[in-house]
Amino acid sequence: MKYRKKPVEIEAVQFADDPDTLIKINDGLGLDPVNVSYEDPDNPVLKIPTLEGVMTAQVGDYIIKGVHGEFYPCKPDIFEETYEPSGRSVDGKLLAEKLAVPIKHELDKRSRDAQRRKGFL
Repeated sequence: MKYRKKPVEIEAVQFADDPDTLIKINDGLGLDPVNVSYEDPDNPVLKIPTLEGVMTAQVGDYIIKGVHGEFYPCKPDIFEETYEPSGRSVDGKLLAEKLAVPIKHELDKRSRDAQRRKGFL
């Protein structure tokens, strides 16, 4: 039997080693960017705690926030084959182009508390 992935909206940021992207990863997705490793200055990586252990994202990879608030990296070619802009917009921009900022601070706070309990933060 064949199966098809259910349509689901996700939030994602493409990892780049610049302050604006690190702010988007932290504020928009809720992932702490202090996990950027500069062991190899020419190839910084972002270390992401996942249910399967710590995974690394290289510059250009997408950081995806899953439906249960979990994070994981995705290579650009796989991301582009799997995801497309949702068509929903915020302030005139597609969600895939601009992170949706939580409307209520309390919802964001509860989400972070849940992530801490699960060990993601």
